[in-house]
Order: sequence, then structure tokens, then C-alpha cells
Amino acid sequence: MGTQKVDIDNQGWTYSSYVVAGDFIYTSICSGYGENVGAATEVALTHLKKYLDHAGASMEDLVKVTVTLKRGEKFDEMKPVFREWFPNGFPARNTILVDEFLSDATRLQIEGIAYRPGK
Repeated sequence: MGTQKVDIDNQGWTYSSYVVAGDFIYTSICSGYGENVGAATEVALTHLKKYLDHAGASMEDLVKVTVTLKRGEKFDEMKPVFREWFPNGFPARNTILVDEFLSDATRLQIEGIAYRPGK
């Protein structure tokens, strides 16, 4: 069983959109931007869903996400969006605070690990 490295955005970045390794799918970061953290979370999760859909998985297959949040942003604005996107239970999560992102418009970034057995 090898790995499959997929770039669906074709933006010339030096990383894959996601990598399939056995039954696991590892996504790259999905940036979120908007007027607040809630809107940015919606944007990032929509992008993450696009990667998982392309890989033949779903948001329900996520086992872990890592959220990188700009220091000073309102973490609590993310919670209602996660409740909407994950009504049947949340993936494990790690949240990291940083001082800045490469783009000033980015409020947060989310990456995920999904488990999709036998597909």
C-alpha cells in the first residue's frame, strides 16, 4: 500500500491538497477568512469538505483536526460552527495560537485527518 498525493487546487504550492496513506487521508491547511472567526471557520470547513469529497470521504470520517488561530481572535465564535458541521460528534481537536499568517486576511487555518477504511 503506497501513498497517493493529490493537488486539486493546482496553485503551484509546494504541498499536496491531501495525501491518502492506506485508510487515512491527511489534508493540508484550509484557510478561513471573513468578518469574524465564525465566518472564517465556515470558509475553512467548506474547503476541507471539498478535499474530503474529492478523496471519497466525508466530514463524518474526520478523526482529528488541527485549528491554528490568530492570537487575539475570539475562539468561542468557532464553537457554534463546529456544532453545525459535526452534529453526530466532534473529531479530536488541537488548537494552536499564532501571532500571524502569511496573509493578513486569514483568521484561522484548519487541517484534518480522516479515516476511510476499505475504499
